[in-house]
Amino acid sequence: MGCKKMCLSVALLPFLMICEHVRAQCTQPSFESKNVILSGSYLSTQSFPNGSTVTFECVIGHKPVNSRASKSVTCQGTQWTNLELDCTRKSCGSPKEFSNGKYEVESGILFGDKITAVCDKGYILDGQMKDRLCRDGGWDGRDPVCQVVKCEAPPTIENGQLEAEPSDSYDYSMGVSYRCNKGFSLIGKPELHCSEDGTFKPEPPKCLDVCPKPEIPHAIRIGGKSPPYELGNFIEYKCEDGYKLKGEDYIRCSEKGWSPELPQCIDVCPKPEIPHAIRIGGKSPPYELGNFIMYKCEDGYKLKGEDYIRCSEKGWSPELPQCIATSISRPTTTTATIVTSDSTPKTDGSSNEEEDQNKGGGGTGITVAVAVAVAVGVLLLVILIGGIVYYKLIRSKQEQPFELVGR
Repeated sequence: MGCKKMCLSVALLPFLMICEHVRAQCTQPSFESKNVILSGSYLSTQSFPNGSTVTFECVIGHKPVNSRASKSVTCQGTQWTNLELDCTRKSCGSPKEFSNGKYEVESGILFGDKITAVCDKGYILDGQMKDRLCRDGGWDGRDPVCQVVKCEAPPTIENGQLEAEPSDSYDYSMGVSYRCNKGFSLIGKPELHCSEDGTFKPEPPKCLDVCPKPEIPHAIRIGGKSPPYELGNFIEYKCEDGYKLKGEDYIRCSEKGWSPELPQCIDVCPKPEIPHAIRIGGKSPPYELGNFIMYKCEDGYKLKGEDYIRCSEKGWSPELPQCIATSISRPTTTTATIVTSDSTPKTDGSSNEEEDQNKGGGGTGITVAVAVAVAVGVLLLVILIGGIVYYKLIRSKQEQPFELVGR
């Protein structure tokens, strides 16, 4: 019985030794949450026998939270002991200040963080990268340098110039002033400044002849200055005698020209146009206040209205007369008109054509009236002549001497 137990133990011994050998190994340890990594000599080893000891170090850009913490772990069977080492990100510290600018910190100053260099208004980085990263050894790159912004010579303008001689370049915020040549007005801002983007702002002004000398016929300047005119200048006008002002008598030069619109001097009493009228008194044009004209009409026309008009501030007074035609063409042959019982006029010696025209409405009421008047006139003349002859015959008989008959 004892021999059997011994024999079985001897037989199982190699198997137990194999199992113990397999069980007493540890895989490569990893503690990522602690920001650590195996030391360089252990990185290529994938398994470690029981009792093995390995060391860790902080990953790049990190440092131990506790400098006294153990950096080693030991394989016990198939498990590693706990690692005391714990690492955190290194700090690069506050960046060094620089002239005419500052750093903008996005998230912090620890390993991996970024800062941005920003120059003050009117300054610009001197050809460098503006971003810097916190590396394992501190901030990368060089300290920034901010130089003042410069502008090239300001633009020239037509019909104007700079108040002072231009320079080759101008520093930020430096200004220049413009002026216009004589006779031109400056439209816009007269002063420009070198801006942060290296250009002069605002846009340069313009020199324009916005208010040329007004040409107003028959107008007289009674106030304001003589040309040339600039913004703000004014003129006051009146009209010559015989003209009246239409519009404002006071105008001022603005950026849009003369304001309000130019006035006009209108002839108060223009030359009257009266067809068939003849001037028989007064003066010839042009006319001024107080002048008069006397008219008559040509032969065959009758004056309607006053024959005498005078020039007043409101024009001709009274209203202009008119010449209305009064002459009517008369027939060359006088004819007598016979009125029949049917009231149809028949003319002795008249042609059939004339009769047809009368029936067809070719004559007018005026022509019939004239014919009747002529006929009545002839009749009265005949009666008058007959009466005279009769009277003379009677009178001659009365004046004959009586002859004595008998004794």
